[in-house]
Amino acid sequence: MANNLRKVRSWYGLTGEIDVGNHLWHLVKVSRVPLSHPPLVNLVLRKGLPPEEHLQLSFLHEFGHLQTFPLAILHAGFLMVFGRWRSNGFGTFLRRIIAGAIAHEAIWELSSEAYTLANAGPEYRRIYREHPNPFGHFLFWGGMTILAVFASLYVLKPGNSIQKKASVR
Repeated sequence: MANNLRKVRSWYGLTGEIDVGNHLWHLVKVSRVPLSHPPLVNLVLRKGLPPEEHLQLSFLHEFGHLQTFPLAILHAGFLMVFGRWRSNGFGTFLRRIIAGAIAHEAIWELSSEAYTLANAGPEYRRIYREHPNPFGHFLFWGGMTILAVFASLYVLKPGNSIQKKASVR
C-alpha cells in the first residue's frame, strides 16, 4: 500500500507519512504510529471524482487532520473543562462521553475539509463544478455541522447534575 506514501510536516513540527492511494483504506503514520482507517469522509465527499482529483483532495484532507490537530485538541479540551460530566448516573455520563467523542470527530472532519478547501482554492470549486456531488456535500457539511453543534451542546448543557438536585432540596 505504500505506493503513494508522502512524507509531511505540520506547521507546528509534527511529522508524518500519508498514503491515500487505496480507495478502501488510508494509511497515516504520525511519528511512526500507524493510524490506518477507512476513508469514510472521502468515500462520501469524493464520490464520482476522477482518480487523480480524488487522490489530490483525499491527500489534502488527511494532511488537514495533521495540520488542524491543535484545533481539535482545543475543542476537546473545551468540552473537558466546560462539559457537565457530573451526572445523576453512569448512563448519562456515558452518553456525554460518546457525544463528546462524536463532537470532537465532527469538528476535526470539518476543520480538515476546510483546510482542503483553503489549500486547493479555486481548484476545489472547479473540481466539484465539473463533477457535482450535491448529496455528498450536503451529507458531509450539513451532517458534520449538526453533529458538531448538537453533540457539543449536549455535553455542555446543565442537565441532571448531582449539584443541581442537591440545591433544589
